[in-house]
Amino acid sequence: MPQLTAITRFPIKGLGPDSLDRIALEANKTLHMDRAHAIENGPSPFNDAAPGHVKKKHFLMLAGQAGLARLNCRYREKDGTYSVNLDGAGPITILLDNPATHTPLLDALRALLGEAIRGPLRLVHAPGQAMTDISQPQISLINAASVRDVSEKAGHTLDPLRFRGNLLIDGLAPWEEFDLIGHEIRIGGVTCRVESRIRRCVATSVDPQRGALDTDVPAALFEHYGHMDCGIYLSVLEDGEIALGDPISLA
Repeated sequence: MPQLTAITRFPIKGLGPDSLDRIALEANKTLHMDRAHAIENGPSPFNDAAPGHVKKKHFLMLAGQAGLARLNCRYREKDGTYSVNLDGAGPITILLDNPATHTPLLDALRALLGEAIRGPLRLVHAPGQAMTDISQPQISLINAASVRDVSEKAGHTLDPLRFRGNLLIDGLAPWEEFDLIGHEIRIGGVTCRVESRIRRCVATSVDPQRGALDTDVPAALFEHYGHMDCGIYLSVLEDGEIALGDPISLA
């Protein structure tokens, strides 16, 4: 039976992963703290007085700033701290909800990314709205077998982390997850509805360990399958907790 093998969130869009053993899901919401914050790359339509979803092109992201993958990041939920270090250097630690602490991190990002910075950097947050690639409150799921299949065809082992999904499962056949669209599935004891496939961009071409472009994943997907999709979006239908090892089944 397919099982849940990884749970991952990205507290700051474009930056490093936060891996979890378990997490509580809430109906009609994204994964808690996933892309809860984003770093504005120069002026954007983000409105502090009425914060909401803004297109990803206005923020730092792997698709435009591959060097972000070189950052080693750690989020501590109990005190809201976020620590970043680069190439073994001492960590820079900020409080996500305290703008007075953000300057050292933003300065380090300017030094790392250089000309990719379009203007003043600012960490933004929209309560109740994740800064994901879509505005809908959904979570993403990746099938490990599909990643292995495209790896084989591309002639290069691809880390599933490239696809920056919230949930990684194993035990399905390659691409079988696409057959689940329109159906309800259960992850452990939580029911979710499978909404759509995820179309992939150049961000998946970034090696998550080296922070460099190395494999044109969208091109490989199109060449071998005639599409550029990998992964599916889910809507959470009820509150409940999921954990590594949970079985995946049709509801």
